[in-house]
Amino acid sequence: MAIADFYTSRFSGKRSSSSVATVYKDSIYDFLYTNDFEAFFCNSARMNTYPRTLKDWLLQLHTGESLVQFTKNWAWQEREKLGQRYLKDLAECILNWYSQQTEQWMLQPYLTYKNELYRRLELDNYVYRDKVLYFTGADVLNVDQERTLLHHLHSSLQLPDQAQTFEFLKLAEDHFVAGRWSDSISNARKFFEAVLSQIAAQYSVKKLRSELSEKTLSRPVEVRRFLEDRGLIEKRERETIEKTYGLLSQTGGHPYMAENDQARLLRQLCLILTQFALLRLEGALKN
Repeated sequence: MAIADFYTSRFSGKRSSSSVATVYKDSIYDFLYTNDFEAFFCNSARMNTYPRTLKDWLLQLHTGESLVQFTKNWAWQEREKLGQRYLKDLAECILNWYSQQTEQWMLQPYLTYKNELYRRLELDNYVYRDKVLYFTGADVLNVDQERTLLHHLHSSLQLPDQAQTFEFLKLAEDHFVAGRWSDSISNARKFFEAVLSQIAAQYSVKKLRSELSEKTLSRPVEVRRFLEDRGLIEKRERETIEKTYGLLSQTGGHPYMAENDQARLLRQLCLILTQFALLRLEGALKN
């Protein structure tokens, strides 16, 4: 969405002789051609007349729909991979274009779009350095897949308050995009804290046939001790969780790391440990 919004804003608008916004067809063609996109891709972009059609065309690259005409004998998975490669290249090119502008009148209208794209890319484990967009690796964390899996585990384990719990996760993402690093980390911690408390409560009900007191569930230290005492986590795992919780609770800026990198990595660590705890509960309830 951020890539589509940036390109649509940059390559469409109202001309002086018209009240209807249209795509700057020659401009987008020239931009793509100059950045070494294939001829069919440049021409396909130029076929869009209105901002909405250009935006849809860009959005449908993610699923491969925009490439069907040129990949008739391909499987959908192959189209999706090609579309995602184009999206990565498009993101890199538009960020490079922005970085090369020197006049404020050219920079200012697109600042919001640039910031939105930059931070969305960071959430997806891309890092923009020296005019190159680097993927830090699927092994670190696929954000969309991780979020979907956490939803699935939370639902299948019948944990309560899903809407409120995952609102913390959404706020962590929204605040990251807005550049509110401390708030992003804080909401990641609240998400982590809420899920651990729910895991303890569900285990107690399902396995021990008793409910934990609200006092216990409201105290993160007691929740972690309960999980260790009942064998859901081992001592060294509880200590790791406690140290992570401490980072999420107290971390401020560090002179050797950019705040956005710190917020991104701590959020990822939070999600990984949350999944770990949910899988432990799943295993415990099966036995």
